Amino acid sequence: MLVALESFGIPAPGETALVAAAVVAAKGDLHIVPLLVIATAAGIIGDNIGFWVGRKLGFRMLCRFGSHVGMGPKRLKLLQFLFLRYGKRIVFIGRFVMVLRAWEAFLAGADWMQWRKFAATNAAAVALWACVWGVSAYWLGHARVSWVEWVSAGVSVVIVALLIGCYVYFRRHEEELEAQADEALPGPLRPRRT
Repeated sequence: MLVALESFGIPAPGETALVAAAVVAAKGDLHIVPLLVIATAAGIIGDNIGFWVGRKLGFRMLCRFGSHVGMGPKRLKLLQFLFLRYGKRIVFIGRFVMVLRAWEAFLAGADWMQWRKFAATNAAAVALWACVWGVSAYWLGHARVSWVEWVSAGVSVVIVALLIGCYVYFRRHEEELEAQADEALPGPLRPRRT
C-alpha cells in the first residue's frame, strides 16, 4: 500500500516499507517472491494512477500553481522539453530517486508523454526497482548488522553526491537548457500531445 501511495505522488515511505518487509522475509516470516510481485504491482498501479491524474489535471495545475514552488513558465517549458526529449530515461531513472519517484508519473502524464511509452518503461523500472531493493534487503537481512550499516551509509553517500551533482549541473546550465527548450518549443507554454 505504501509503495502505491508513494508512486501515486503522496509522500509515503514506500521504499522503506519494501526494505523492511524484505528484511522480515529474510528472517523467515514472509516469502520474498510474493513480496516482490506485490511491490511491483503496487508501484505500477500507483504510477499509472499518478500518470492519469497528471494527464487530466497536471498541466493546468502546474501552470496555475507552479510559480509558488519555483516552477514558472520558463522552467515548466524546460521540464516539458526534457520529458519530450528524455521522457523514458526520466521515468526509468526517476524510479530509483527518492523525490523524483513520487512525481515522475504525474509529470509524465501532464501532456508530455504517451501512455504506451510511459507504461512500458515504468513497468520495467518498477520491476527492477522492486527486485534490486527487495533482494538486496533480503540478502542483507541474512548478513551481519555491521554490513547493513556500511552498505546503507555507502548508498546514502552515493545518492546525496549524485543529487548534489545534478543540482549543480542544472543550475550552471539552466539558461542554456531554457534556450534549447525555447528553440524546440517556440511560442508560449502549452500542452503537447505526443
